[in-house]
Amino acid sequence: MAKTAAATELLKLVKKLQAERDSHVKAIEAIDLTFKQLGIDAAPVASVAKPRRGRPAGTGKKTKVAKAPKKKTAKKTSKRTRKTFAVSGDELVLGFVKANAGCTTAQVNEHWTKEGRSGKADNALGKLVKDGKITRKNIKGQRGSTYTAK
Repeated sequence: MAKTAAATELLKLVKKLQAERDSHVKAIEAIDLTFKQLGIDAAPVASVAKPRRGRPAGTGKKTKVAKAPKKKTAKKTSKRTRKTFAVSGDELVLGFVKANAGCTTAQVNEHWTKEGRSGKADNALGKLVKDGKITRKNIKGQRGSTYTAK
């Protein structure tokens, strides 16, 4: 089997590393002998370090690195803010239910959005039912309920 130049270089490197290791082992033996003469108990050196206890290194919170400022391409709209209305949500729903006896949840929610309010009127409906100002009756075979004012 013919040896290539790379294989020859590798063999030389391995022999060099083995010789260097042998010199280190001899130095450690000399240090241990000196410790023994001085009466110092030297713990044997483990060839492989014991693994750390706890979370592995590098898995914790990272410190933030300063980033280059981003270029603003388009101006974003401002954060969503809470709107104010002349009539409270509960009063709006109660007034609608009084004017439209037997209205459904979907109709109340539709009126809610037409008034320019975000979300749904479900919380206001639930509160009014709990307070006893309106009554809820389930619709058989469908989702939702009908509401009447007391």
